[in-house]
Amino acid sequence: MKTYKHPAKILLMGTPALAADVFEALIGEGYHIIGIVSQPDKIVGKSSIPTFTPTKEVALKYNIPVYQPIKIREHYQFLADLEIDYILTLAYGQIVPQQVLDAPRFGAFNLHGSLLPSLRGASPIRYSLINGDTLTGMTLMKMTLAMDAGDMYAIAPLSIDPTDTYSTLLKKFSPFTIRFIVEQLPLLLDGKLIGIPQDVSKVTMAPLIKKEHEHLSLALPMDAFNGWIKGLADEPGGYLLDETKKIKIFQAHRYDTSIHHPVGTLLLQDTLVLLQCVDGLLALDRLQMEGKSIVNASSFYHGYRHYHGRILR
Repeated sequence: MKTYKHPAKILLMGTPALAADVFEALIGEGYHIIGIVSQPDKIVGKSSIPTFTPTKEVALKYNIPVYQPIKIREHYQFLADLEIDYILTLAYGQIVPQQVLDAPRFGAFNLHGSLLPSLRGASPIRYSLINGDTLTGMTLMKMTLAMDAGDMYAIAPLSIDPTDTYSTLLKKFSPFTIRFIVEQLPLLLDGKLIGIPQDVSKVTMAPLIKKEHEHLSLALPMDAFNGWIKGLADEPGGYLLDETKKIKIFQAHRYDTSIHHPVGTLLLQDTLVLLQCVDGLLALDRLQMEGKSIVNASSFYHGYRHYHGRILR
């Protein structure tokens, strides 16, 4: 019979690469993982073959049962066949009904990517950048029907660098979250952590990023505009339009506060690519013309000098 680090039977729920990294670490630590619940596989690109989710790949690698209900609000009956002591979720991607929260003997817990009660919701890491925060983090919390509103059992901060984008910050979250949960999970399972209610007066929200958010708003001040660039980069990427053609912007920095051109004017000078914002010029460091590769400012300058003076929207 296999010996586990702790006798508690844990069901993991999560979908993306971050969750896969953390789940694999917990398996490596020797916890008794009885299953992994993931979003359904998706068709990617032109292939008709579904692409496995990252957490499903982990489940298959370690011969752990994997469950992929299309709508867990309706299809949760499989839980009745499992003896669950704890549920631990990380970026699962669906709202979990009360029937799932009631399934484990000792509770359902969530790893949420913010310092609660700040940034409750689906996109906390992105909104930490959109808001221009210098600090983010991870909270281990008890799950309730109200989104991210449960008691907090452990919390840890993570610094945001001025040059961070969503892609670079997400890479930092993987080792950070692994260290956090490896340290806190044994304390939770042994009943040594105490839940603390959230201060509802300090709640802020981080709603789901939608398609329309990708079109960057030139009505925003320069720093706020750059916050959206950071929060969307590198995937899916925020864009402006040159007529109907998208120009995606993946990295930028404040250049100066001069206002001499119509808002949205693209200025190419001295191998720099500058964008006139409402309160100054923003230097665009990494860009992508629709259908082309991502390039730095110098390459864009040499390839698209005829774009000098164009007004984007």
